[in-house]
Amino acid sequence: MGRDNGADGWCILRCSAARTLTLAASLADAGFDAWTPTETQRRMGRGKQRKVEELRPAPITPTFVFARADRIADLIRIRSLPISPHPAFSILKRPDYGNAIVSDAGLRALRTEEDRRRVRHLKTTRRVVEPGSTIAPTEGAFAGMTGIVERCKGKNGKEAVVNFGRGLVVSIATYLLDSEVIQSGNKLRVSEPA
Repeated sequence: MGRDNGADGWCILRCSAARTLTLAASLADAGFDAWTPTETQRRMGRGKQRKVEELRPAPITPTFVFARADRIADLIRIRSLPISPHPAFSILKRPDYGNAIVSDAGLRALRTEEDRRRVRHLKTTRRVVEPGSTIAPTEGAFAGMTGIVERCKGKNGKEAVVNFGRGLVVSIATYLLDSEVIQSGNKLRVSEPA
């Protein structure tokens, strides 16, 4: 943490633990660059006469939200409003420096932990990929290529064998076969066979 140097860092906002995700989303909707590390947790809810598993987002660091420090004046103004459109928060201060500012490098460990937990959750989720499905990576080593799933292998179909033509056949973990998933530079889109 360093001095209040504005544009090149993040200020630290504090709120109640239950409002962490709500505050980050509210500020982002208002045009702020705000972030809190988040993971997906499995919880057992109750449905009619049976338990139902729910997937919910949860903050990794409850009570802490990070917002770009170049907008700190706007955040101070929001806090001073008699009725705020955002959940209540305070801006973390250091007694000798003013506002506490964290650099991008200072948040790297939290971003890495968020990615690690996202991948761990994805690995527990199996995707059923039917032979004949078309795979079209949009990023990474296979970007711009189209492949056909030949078969799934491994216990519970953990890997899909994909033929990209011209003798290029690769195995791809089925948890990566989702348009929103990026790992090791590969972003993949799955479409069902025609």
